[in-house]
Formats: sequence, C-alpha cells, structure tokens
Amino acid sequence: MFRPVPVPVLPPSTALADLATAGEHHAWLAGTTGVFTSRPTTPLVLRWTGREWRVEPLPALPAPASLAGVSAAAPDDVWAVGNSAGRPLVLHYDGTTWHVVPTPRITWAKAVAALAPDDVHVVGTGRDTLHYDGAAWRLRPALSSAREGLQTVTTTGPHDLWAGGGGLAGAGPATYTYPVLVRWDGHTWTEITGPRLDRGHVARLAATAPDDVWLGHVRDTEGLRVHRWDGEQWHPLPAPEDTGRLSVHGVAAGWTWGVRATRRTFETRPAFHRWTGHDWTPVPLPDDLARTSASHVGLATTGATTWAYLKTAAGVHVLRHTAP
Repeated sequence: MFRPVPVPVLPPSTALADLATAGEHHAWLAGTTGVFTSRPTTPLVLRWTGREWRVEPLPALPAPASLAGVSAAAPDDVWAVGNSAGRPLVLHYDGTTWHVVPTPRITWAKAVAALAPDDVHVVGTGRDTLHYDGAAWRLRPALSSAREGLQTVTTTGPHDLWAGGGGLAGAGPATYTYPVLVRWDGHTWTEITGPRLDRGHVARLAATAPDDVWLGHVRDTEGLRVHRWDGEQWHPLPAPEDTGRLSVHGVAAGWTWGVRATRRTFETRPAFHRWTGHDWTPVPLPDDLARTSASHVGLATTGATTWAYLKTAAGVHVLRHTAP
C-alpha cells in the first residue's frame, strides 16, 4: 500500500509536473504555482529530506516561469527544466543551492535526462534538443520536420537515450497527429521504428536497461496504451483493469498511473497499478485518498521505493510505496 508522508501546505494554484529520484532516499517534485490566477506563475521544487518534503529556495526570476520536468543523476546533481519569457528555463541543484543555467533557445522545454554533471539532455516541442557536456550547451537536431516535437525522454546509459513525442500531418479537417520516437547513441539522434503506432503521440517513456524500455502511447480518444521493449522488439501490454472508467495518464518501469471515474459522475479517483509480469494489479491507497477526487497524478520509482503524487481539494499529497 502507498503511505502518505508529510508535505508542506501549498497554494491551491499549484500544478504538479514531474518527479525524480536518486536512489532510495532522495527525491524531488517539480511544479508551478500561480496557475490560472492573476499572479505571475513561479517554479516550485519540493525535496525529500529523509523525513519530510520541503519547499526548495529557488533563484528569483525576472519573468513568470513554470517547470515541466526534473531529473536527478545524483543527490548533488539535479536538473529541472521549464520555460520563462519564451525561453527555456534550466535550473541545477549542486547539493546545496539551485542555480539558473543559461542555454541556447529551443522551443518550449518539456523534459530533461541527467546522466552526469557533464551529460545532460533537454528535449522540447521543436526539432532541436540541448546537450550539456560539462563545458557548454550544444543544439542537437533530433527531428526531421518542423511539425514534430518531443515531450518525454529516458535513458539507460550515456550512449543510449530514448525520446518521444508527436508530429502533425495533413491540413484542415484532415489534420492528424502521429507518434515520433528517436534514439541517441552518444553522438546523434536517429529516428527509429517504434511499436506499430499509426496515430496519436508518445506521451511517456521510462527505462531500467537497454532491454527494458516502457512506452506510453496516446491514440486520439482511446487513452494511453503501454508497450515494452525487450532489446529486440516491442510488445504491447494489456490495459489495466479497474472499476468504472479508467484513464491511464502515464507509465514508469513496472507502473502506470491515472484516474478512474464511476458512472454518472465527473469525479476522478486516483489509480495506480503495478505490473506483476503477466498483468496489472491495483495498488491500494489510504481510504481517505482513494475516495477523493484527484488531479495532477504522477509517479517515479527506483525499484524498491516508489513515490506517487496527486492533488485534491485539500491540497498536494505525496505517498511512498516500499517493495516487500
């Protein structure tokens, strides 16, 4: 079962975006405050201290800003990305302080993969990605069309990254989206053939090894479907089963998350499922959260420890699941 851990009181305008871990005892949750208000939006990072979650002091910014992704290579090497004033916003944590890191311009930064202090990749909704080699940032083209973009990235090592997103084809009423999947070999990005996906986009990627990559694909109104790479080919996995109408929002290695709704209601209950090797099994939540309408649901796992987050009318909640 997931068990709640202490979380500071956050403004109702908080939107949660992403969660990263570095081992069993270190985790960071990124988001934005001031969403849908008359106040400027500001970045938000929470850090797990080992006993509670605390709001991190971030650098003052001259313009409204938001965070979309976070990645941790080590407890003293954490990167968060987002956007501010039409430019990518990149923040780095050195174990003591967060700093703004200037970068070249790319279109709307969405996700980051931090492998080491001298190996960081940022992807966004345009053709180019950013790569930091410890000395400078370089633009790396990843896509062939200006109508394509990336929104998720994962890594199995310094010479093996996967990034996914979608492209736009057609015109007018005949316009449709198609999935995009690219892979980094340490030198260049290459477009590759993913699972048999004809429409929609790649919403989420996660990996534990070169032969264990998880992909979440959204096709039109059919919701998210999960595929798994075994090093040679992709295998579709069955959709999780649950009561009511289940909408899966994301996938991690061995996990999915989303919300479920009962008939004749618009309330959405949080739902987390764990892969048993053959099918998905629901992971129970504390009764008060299981019965509460939720949004901004997400999850990150290190294997033995899994963190989940969600937002309810009562505020932000973070939960921890430890494998037996």
